[in-house]
Amino acid sequence: MTDDQVRVWWNRRKWTRYIAMYVSIIASAVFYFRGKPPVWEAVVVMAAALVLTVLGMRTTFETPILLLRKLPFWPSYVLLLVLCAGLPVFAGMEWASSSIWASAATGWIGGRWMFARLVMVSAVLAGIAAIQGMQWVLVAWLVLVGLMVGFFSSQARQQFELFTELRDSRRERARLAVAEERDRIARDLHDLVGHSLSVIAVKTELARRLVAIDTAKAEQELADIDTVVRRALAEVRQAVTNYRQPTLAGELASARRAAASAGIDCRVESPESWSLPAPVDGALAWTVREGVTNVLRHSQATRCTITLSIEDVCAVVEIVDDGVGPGEDSRGNGLVGLAERAQALGGTMDSGPREDRGFYIRVRVPA
Repeated sequence: MTDDQVRVWWNRRKWTRYIAMYVSIIASAVFYFRGKPPVWEAVVVMAAALVLTVLGMRTTFETPILLLRKLPFWPSYVLLLVLCAGLPVFAGMEWASSSIWASAATGWIGGRWMFARLVMVSAVLAGIAAIQGMQWVLVAWLVLVGLMVGFFSSQARQQFELFTELRDSRRERARLAVAEERDRIARDLHDLVGHSLSVIAVKTELARRLVAIDTAKAEQELADIDTVVRRALAEVRQAVTNYRQPTLAGELASARRAAASAGIDCRVESPESWSLPAPVDGALAWTVREGVTNVLRHSQATRCTITLSIEDVCAVVEIVDDGVGPGEDSRGNGLVGLAERAQALGGTMDSGPREDRGFYIRVRVPA
């Protein structure tokens, strides 16, 4: 699951958790207005209910509204407790259910003494309800609901902290992977180029001295320099080629974009995450690249499906389209190269026309 998916999922969970609080406020307002209170009192009570809702969102479930996060937490929490206790006293027990905002905020704070604080808050609100004349059954129900809401709020806080820790850990792993790759590239280039340049410098100095003494020997040293330079150039090119090896995740994303630009409906079916050895990942990445290239160039397809399945002992990539296939005259070195890559890793490559219509490529490599 990516960071964006986690953030979207968490925001949805937050809004659903607010629903119970919104319902309690609306229900309290409906019962309150049935008593036909004076206009001035209704204005004051509804303003207090609106402030209570805002403070409840600020102190509960890490509100997605950035403007509310600027409010100081502890003053907001204290004022929330005052309003939860004051509304039933001032406007009647219709507002007793608004106390779940206080329970949710107390549970969200968490900490070692969370349960004790939650019991204390529930006891105070229950005492106010009892003094106001609420039946003991309703008081017990109010306490039970408050404790449950506070407990679920505490669990939500633990989930939020876990998501945050996982996100930070993923980012740190990515940063370390980039740093490690940079170090590897620097080390490889130093090993490749540093030695060759040192040899070239020594032989150049020797050839310069031999020019006036022994021309034949100087020419031999220059020939050696030419050989070292060509070998170093070949090694650098090989290293660059290895650095540019495609990744399976990158090729899957690129395939979807390329097919969309060509008007082909491309669907990718793959696990949410995977970890494959670099040679296997590279071979499957080349499979996706070559297969999608064939689809774009030769197939005349309208739909394409890329399926990645990772089993216990092997990884499989299958590319299926509804086109006419590459044709015998178009099946060049690409498919041959895929077969060679798969065989080098102990795998297999199958390709051919489908029974109904279209073409498929399937590469299976031990994982």
